[in-house]
Amino acid sequence: MAALCYETINRSPFITPGFEAELPAQLRAAAAAGFEYAGIDLPSLEQHLQTGASLPEVAELLARLELPCFELQPLIVSVDEAYTVGQAERFAEAARALGAAWVQCGLGGELGLDMAAAFRRAAEIIGGAGAALALEYLPFAPIRGIEETRAFLAEAGAPGAKIVVDSWHFFHGPDDWAALEGLALDELAYPQFNDHPEIATGDLMQETVQRRALPGQGVFELERFVRTLRDKGYAGPVSVEILSAELREHAPEQFAREVFAAASPFWA
Repeated sequence: MAALCYETINRSPFITPGFEAELPAQLRAAAAAGFEYAGIDLPSLEQHLQTGASLPEVAELLARLELPCFELQPLIVSVDEAYTVGQAERFAEAARALGAAWVQCGLGGELGLDMAAAFRRAAEIIGGAGAALALEYLPFAPIRGIEETRAFLAEAGAPGAKIVVDSWHFFHGPDDWAALEGLALDELAYPQFNDHPEIATGDLMQETVQRRALPGQGVFELERFVRTLRDKGYAGPVSVEILSAELREHAPEQFAREVFAAASPFWA
């Protein structure tokens, strides 16, 4: 069975300003549910640090739970160099302390030479912390699919950066199965895994952050998605990223159990 990574971002103040992330409770719940890795969003981590906790204490908790930090998110790369450097340095500090392998990122502006240069600078900073950038495309963002992401990474020339394929963005974006099949294994950072019901509104941003579903409870062809990734030889961790207003109301323990129970049969 593939190792599953629990994502903290559903309870993050990044999604719902002012929401109490309960980061330690989430991490304990994830370990108890069977997850083997944690994906931690920086706003939740920083919210916890504001209570007086320290990065070494979070690292010690992860070690005690035997729940390594697989990735941090979401770093937004901007053409504003000072902003991008500042954000990258915050993520680098956390990545170094927690031993994260990846920092998931997105682009917050128009494509061009300035964006490519900013991305390359962010990759250098993150690389200095022992991690690498994992670039996520979105159907409503400057890069919407695999080929556009591949082209941007080639232009940026960012060391170690690879592509995140989120099932939500794949099924709602311009890519077909041939595009996913054509993604080389060494281009893939890792997959993010989730489901979704039929689109109910015209607002894709709201749909993706408020209405995702547990795997198997939506309309995505997840069996084929998993098979396609396995056929190319992917055997690394799978990030299960469920963003749902309804499930956000569940206690961390219940949420972690529900997510693991729904995702694990697909990757058994």
